[in-house]
Amino acid sequence: GDPIDVLICNTRPLVPGCVINVRPIGVMIMEDDGGKDEKILAVPAPKLTQRYDKVHNYTDLPEITLKQIEHFFEHYKDLEPGKWVKMGGWQDVDVAKKLIVEAIERYKTQD
Repeated sequence: GDPIDVLICNTRPLVPGCVINVRPIGVMIMEDDGGKDEKILAVPAPKLTQRYDKVHNYTDLPEITLKQIEHFFEHYKDLEPGKWVKMGGWQDVDVAKKLIVEAIERYKTQD
């Protein structure tokens, strides 16, 4: 599987796989047919935009934004036979940072 998935809240489109400076604000806990599959939620760094200056935790985002993200991930595998997704709720920025550190450590120990 992939080391870690990061969703970036942004008002401008980004090319998939691009690299930008972000800061984590939380994590959506999720499990799918392949096992645990958490999604780190991040916002662009202040040098890129000031839009998210007051967003420090996922709870600072509008509730509808979180519900839209959940809805997407609850249904994005609906048309793939044998695949499923189970949502586990949201965790705060400290949990997100811990998962990022764990992913970095896993990467360092890969063959």
